[in-house]
Amino acid sequence: SRTAEDVTVAVAQLAGGPDVQANLAAIADLVAEAAAGGAKLVVFPEAVMFDFTASAETIAAVGREQGLAFEAAIRDLAQKSGVAIVAGMYGPGEGRLATNTLVAFGADGAALGRYEKLHLYDAFHYRESEKNQPAPLKPDFGELATFDVAGMRFGLMNCYDIRFPEMSRLLVDRGADVLLVASGWVAGPLKELHWQTLLQARAIENTCFVAASCQPPPLSVGHSMIIDPSGLPLACAAGARELAFARLARKRLAEVREVLPCLAHRRYAVVQKG
Repeated sequence: SRTAEDVTVAVAQLAGGPDVQANLAAIADLVAEAAAGGAKLVVFPEAVMFDFTASAETIAAVGREQGLAFEAAIRDLAQKSGVAIVAGMYGPGEGRLATNTLVAFGADGAALGRYEKLHLYDAFHYRESEKNQPAPLKPDFGELATFDVAGMRFGLMNCYDIRFPEMSRLLVDRGADVLLVASGWVAGPLKELHWQTLLQARAIENTCFVAASCQPPPLSVGHSMIIDPSGLPLACAAGARELAFARLARKRLAEVREVLPCLAHRRYAVVQKG
């Protein structure tokens, strides 16, 4: 049902280190904190399962050997805590590379969605495509993932995806009220500026909420945040291991879209190439 008036969401700021079990323990602690804070959903960063700076061979081996167990652990955490969880992980690819994947499980442990990263970060002298395989496009945009929690619809995005506004618009066209962004936004000159500006732009142009989780400095920029449909940041995390909470109200979504009906004013429709 999509009749709820509001839902509390948390975004987690947490680094994915080289010990999968230690990462799971840190995730479990933050999930418990999210539940205590009244969150119905908590979003963890991209690659929170394992150190994204490891070699392609190591990441692929970890994805093959521990990916299924990590996914099962996230499912069990969601069920035990009564909180829906989105987390970034590595899974086995079809060849020698891993998949950079987001998984989502509901408060009952049911699988809500699964999204393999579409846009690999081959920019700023970094080449993610040498470590992870890109997700294939599917008919009718079947590669995209949306799901409902507590009356709100959520759409999944992964890091570099936020530089491609057509993706967020497609998710909103599929009914997403909230864009969930999991990221390991690599640190560098002006990268914090890009991160916050792009997140606010996606919120403003789509008149939707954005809840973005990022790994912390020094490797990533941090600044995990939740943004109102007007572009105003509602909550932000500053620490290395921290949650930021915000209550997302359907009434607020309707108010912004009433005064700024840009979705209704569009003159062009998005058409898939191919």
